[in-house]
Amino acid sequence: MNATIVVVPVKSAGKKSRLAGVLDEAHREEFARLLLMDVLGELKRAGLILSSRVVSPDKGILGIAERTGAQIVAERAAAGFDTAVARGVRGVQGGPDVLIVPADLPLLKAAELTHLIEVRSDGFDVAIAPSRAFDGTNAMLFSLTAPVPLSYDDNSFRNHLSGAARLGLSVRVCTEPGLTFDVDSPSDLEALARSGSRRPSAEFARRVMR
Repeated sequence: MNATIVVVPVKSAGKKSRLAGVLDEAHREEFARLLLMDVLGELKRAGLILSSRVVSPDKGILGIAERTGAQIVAERAAAGFDTAVARGVRGVQGGPDVLIVPADLPLLKAAELTHLIEVRSDGFDVAIAPSRAFDGTNAMLFSLTAPVPLSYDDNSFRNHLSGAARLGLSVRVCTEPGLTFDVDSPSDLEALARSGSRRPSAEFARRVMR
């Protein structure tokens, strides 16, 4: 099995605009950083932190990543998810596997990350995890020698499945709870508050949703 490079694209902290109705900018910034810390913690438990690359224009976000042990890739300005991923793998040699993980998966578990890698080692070209609504892509693992065309616009899960099919790549869809649960809306924040998780982002959700 090839080595795995993990790319974690992160917008500037506080940019979760769909939460603006329940969180002010300072709270959105705090929440974004807590979410990132949760994800980086699980990457560390999975033994992937040293090969992880956090891509962001936000110096605070990059500082958190560096202190955790991840590599950092600074952007001059936010340029979209696809561009951030491309920047994260730029210059990588030898055709490793690339695992793309967003920074807003508060219930992610190290074992679920390991499972994605095991799926690839079982012979699937692509391991992909959708959002709960099966419209977004919450994680995707593939080889740089047979890359999936990136398309993180509307319905990215469908876009990525279609792109893989056009190239004749075999795909395994993974739907473990921690992979499929992300936080984009107030209802997601409420669900996180009710989750029973003791992680900092969940504690934050309970505090602000009282």
